[in-house]
Amino acid sequence: MKMLPADFKKLKDTITPFNTENRRASYRREHFGLLRYQWDLLRLAGMMPFVCDTLYKYLDDTHIQTALNKIIPTLED
Repeated sequence: MKMLPADFKKLKDTITPFNTENRRASYRREHFGLLRYQWDLLRLAGMMPFVCDTLYKYLDDTHIQTALNKIIPTLED
């Protein structure tokens, strides 16, 4: 993974509290996919300025997606 460890930690620590079972169940019920859920959490957690100002300076969406997959690997129970 190309993301710096400190940036990954910040992303993980900020997004994880938003990854609740109620929210996960809602996305499953609405048949939204994992990718949508992950990026919606990123936005909900207020991380878009960090993504734009920090991560996009050295990463692209595929690298950010790899990190999101490690943080939130599935929507299943």
